[in-house]
Amino acid sequence: MQKNLRYFLIPVTLIFAILALNVFTAKTAVKENHAAFPNFSTIDVNGRSATNEIFAGKFTILVLWVTKDTQSRQLLQTLSDWQRENQDKLQVIGLVGDVKSTDTAEKISLARQIMADCQAPQLLVNDDMTAFLSGIKTAPTICFVNPYGQLVGQPVSGYEIDLIKKEVRRLMTADSPANIDKSLIMKKLAQ
Repeated sequence: MQKNLRYFLIPVTLIFAILALNVFTAKTAVKENHAAFPNFSTIDVNGRSATNEIFAGKFTILVLWVTKDTQSRQLLQTLSDWQRENQDKLQVIGLVGDVKSTDTAEKISLARQIMADCQAPQLLVNDDMTAFLSGIKTAPTICFVNPYGQLVGQPVSGYEIDLIKKEVRRLMTADSPANIDKSLIMKKLAQ
């Protein structure tokens, strides 16, 4: 009986030890990324110039979409409608992933026509964004940019509107002036 118990307890103890080690040494699954959005100078679908200054002062939901995907366009429209309810707090900006600023006028016009009813600015991609775009594999992909032009949180791929809204609320709260002030106070106390 004691010998049989030993054969049972040793593996169970080993499994418990491995699980405990994983729990205590695991890094958090949500890594906060505060890298600056790459510097860029591009145009929107209407030919107006746009730079990183477009992010200044408001939390931004940046939606990478493509003209061939109806669902990504619908997602952008839904987020744009939601933005109207929260206009003073956030903005939605579209990034047309399959139309470059150097493309033909017809291709740019097509993107403009597709999103004619959308209030959100629609930026065209260019070579300034190559490094940023190389890490994105699907459309739509939603990235979050704080009012200081920094990428925050993790990008969301797909059509999960409730998940996107929840992440926006979380990130806006984490990036609120009160939390930033609290963080600065804690840094000063730690010195």
